[in-house]
Amino acid sequence: MQKIHVNELKIGDRVLKLDASWLETPFLSHKFKIKDISDINKLKKHGIEYVFIGPRNDEVSIKEVIEENKDLLENVQYEELPKHYIDFQSLTKASEIYEESVKIIRSVMEDIRSGKLFDDTGVRIIADKITELTVKKGDLLSSVAKLKSYDDYTFQHCVNVSVFATSLGKLMNIPIKELNMLSASALLHDVGKMLVPKEILNKPGKLTDEEFKIMKNHVPAGYDYLIKNGLDPSELKIVIEHHERYDGSGYPYGLKDPDISLFGKIGAVVDIYDAITSDRVYHKGMEPPSALKMMFKWTDSHINKKIFEFFIIHIGIYPVGTLVLLNTNELAIVAKITDNPTSPIVAVFKNPKGEDIPVYTVDLSKKSVLSKKIIGPVNPEKINIDKEIYDIIERINEQN
Repeated sequence: MQKIHVNELKIGDRVLKLDASWLETPFLSHKFKIKDISDINKLKKHGIEYVFIGPRNDEVSIKEVIEENKDLLENVQYEELPKHYIDFQSLTKASEIYEESVKIIRSVMEDIRSGKLFDDTGVRIIADKITELTVKKGDLLSSVAKLKSYDDYTFQHCVNVSVFATSLGKLMNIPIKELNMLSASALLHDVGKMLVPKEILNKPGKLTDEEFKIMKNHVPAGYDYLIKNGLDPSELKIVIEHHERYDGSGYPYGLKDPDISLFGKIGAVVDIYDAITSDRVYHKGMEPPSALKMMFKWTDSHINKKIFEFFIIHIGIYPVGTLVLLNTNELAIVAKITDNPTSPIVAVFKNPKGEDIPVYTVDLSKKSVLSKKIIGPVNPEKINIDKEIYDIIERINEQN
């Protein structure tokens, strides 16, 4: 590490430390690379006279760097990791993994929109983790997915589709190697939307025929983009087929069920489900039971009935996070799916008078003298649900 005057700084120098305390500067980080002259002028403007920089390539050999600056080099190397890098080993909860996955997908997608070089490192990392956790913990991530809410639907939707598809694939006994491919393909299924003009993508009202034509092009556009960036077509079945329909009414190719791949059929089911149950700026998501009822009407017309039946077994008639009314007039939240899709484990939190009570859980699939059952779903908009309840639900699902 070398101390120099700011006037000696060159473009490309790596600043490792400022000759001033944190409280004396407005900079959030004292480690950065000098990208252009404005970085040097900014230091001067704020009264910084001296800085400490890392070795310049033309001044020191690699051997000297390794021998004399081991600790410093390790710090610099850490900072140089790909921006999509996440140390998933340090994340202990499914919710943390889910949240970091959404952040990575946001970064990858925004890079695509801005025209930067495509880097699928982050996608591979997420796909590996989703597959690993699904194999070890079953539907834990699926349970977490619908407990989370983000302002930007697009990025959460990509992660949700991957989580649901991977969990469904595991239930169908798809081999791990193929599960990993399924997960990655699902994460990228809407890449083409980053190539659609924002005014069309985010339009709150009905699209015109011309706008809808442009929107539909996101499928082949995304597929072609990924092919050009080195991905194998065999990895991209969900990308190209998630809008194909059982009866041939889908796009881009109008394939009928026999010609749609297994991954494409899975993609269609989970994509539709997450889309119609998610809140959007201009659309309130349907309650899961209503969505599943509607989707059942679409079996063997829009979606494959067998795949959908597997999906119901996986997610339950009342998916995790659904607010329900019990026959005892108590309010509860579905906490975990059991082997009986209509009788999950629920977390009861309000008594018949609507008063808060200490949360307790009931397995509705087990027969008892005072059997409780679900009367139906309840709109959660005006019900205050404490964060503690969601923490309890997550802990229940982690006990697989």
